[in-house]
Amino acid sequence: MTVSLLTAANWPLVGQLCWLLGKVMSFIYDFLDKALPSDNGLVGLSIIIYTILVYTCMLPLTINQQRSSKMMAVINPEVQKIQKKYKNKKDQASMMKQQEEIQQVYDKYGTSMMGGCLPLLIQMPFLFALYPVIYNIQQYVPAIKGAPAAVNRFITIPDLTVSPAAMLKNSGSYGMPAIVIMITAIVLPLLSAGTQYVSMKLSQAISGQQQMDKDNPMAGTMKTMNMTMPLFSVFMVFTLPTGIGIYWIISALVRCVQQVFINKHLQKMSVEDLVEKNKEKAEKKRAKRSEKAEKINAMAQMNTKNISEKSSLGVSDAEKEKKLEKARKNAANAKEGSLAAKANMVRKFNEDK
Repeated sequence: MTVSLLTAANWPLVGQLCWLLGKVMSFIYDFLDKALPSDNGLVGLSIIIYTILVYTCMLPLTINQQRSSKMMAVINPEVQKIQKKYKNKKDQASMMKQQEEIQQVYDKYGTSMMGGCLPLLIQMPFLFALYPVIYNIQQYVPAIKGAPAAVNRFITIPDLTVSPAAMLKNSGSYGMPAIVIMITAIVLPLLSAGTQYVSMKLSQAISGQQQMDKDNPMAGTMKTMNMTMPLFSVFMVFTLPTGIGIYWIISALVRCVQQVFINKHLQKMSVEDLVEKNKEKAEKKRAKRSEKAEKINAMAQMNTKNISEKSSLGVSDAEKEKKLEKARKNAANAKEGSLAAKANMVRKFNEDK
């Protein structure tokens, strides 16, 4: 997974977003280079500002996704009740009936099964595009290539291009106390795991996933994710360049801060208000679909009418008779042995019968 994330710049759409985000990173670095008197930590500061800026731009999508999650917390108990009802019924008729009843629940709340997934799907290309820009930052920010080594230092991190694992291995070769390097290399992965865990807990608090029925397969999935994601975070930060680690930690901190405010905002909104808004949106979508269908139907009728009019705009009877007479004369003057002459013979034979 790590390799695929870092090669995401070659993917369609994600590659274009990498180019765009690279321009943003380059602008931030150039601005800091001119604004700050020292080169120390310019790359680290650029990564932090870049992360905060991108996640702030994605905040509306995050709020929308969290709003859908809160609605799902209300819908899930009803869906689980239906699933229990048909738990031991595997025939096609029962499965279709179960799907129909579940759809009725979603219709009642004015939402759909994919309602909470769409904002997340929109965010995914941006999230994938973040990693290559930081991992190959010199490619996207050419000014770093000729900059002094101090730009890659950040607080107690001697070089943002090396991993904590490499820092531990070469702790005595960075011109800093070895104990400081070792503590930094250990703290970074642990800090990433802690911030990742808090971020996940905060996001689950508003959606009610912590109170999910234990019999629901999603409950087991969420419990597994709560354990594996922080561990995966430790692996990522420990083995990849510390620049990625800084991004990973800052992004989790930004999500935590955003989630606190999102939770407060959504707690003020009643479920009834959310349902009413969802129904209004659903009604507007149905109205738009109806208008579109009417326009298509009108266009189809117009085209049919035009075709009918064109077909009825044929030649008059007099013109038809004139053309037939001309054809007869041509046939009468046909050369012997020609196809027209043979056709005349057949016509005369039929007339003499």
